[in-house]
Amino acid sequence: MSFENELNKLYRKIAEKINDMIPVEWEEFYFNGEVKDGEGGVYFFYTTLDEKQEYKYSHYIPRMYNVDRKIYNQFLHELFDLTVQLQQVFIDNQQEAWFSVTMIVNGEGKLTVRFSYVNWNDSEFGPSDRIEYFEYKYLNRELTDEIDKELMARMKKYEEERS
Repeated sequence: MSFENELNKLYRKIAEKINDMIPVEWEEFYFNGEVKDGEGGVYFFYTTLDEKQEYKYSHYIPRMYNVDRKIYNQFLHELFDLTVQLQQVFIDNQQEAWFSVTMIVNGEGKLTVRFSYVNWNDSEFGPSDRIEYFEYKYLNRELTDEIDKELMARMKKYEEERS
């Protein structure tokens, strides 16, 4: 199978897994996966048809929709495994291993994929900071206090210097 076909197959599987994880009709989702040496994490934000302006965080699904946490965690593990497989396709095709992948899918099925090679594990910014930065960068999260503004500015600078 060609490199591009392998990627498209995994993009579809990731999107299908996220679709299976959201227990309501959704409008769009923004997925982020980080992988370094087989370790990392995945999460996504999504909007629903009735609340198109409010992004919901994937890890709140069990609480918001009374979904069994064990089932959710199993799906999350499967989603991470697909993300690792996606990175492995790059490695198997003599491409540089990226650190993070962002997938954006809207209700019409339009797909946008971005890869980043910035290794955030080497930074002072932890997972919570990176989730906030993802919200700021992709979801236009409004920054209201100076501490958040300063943090996002430092993270943006870190990313730009390493891109």
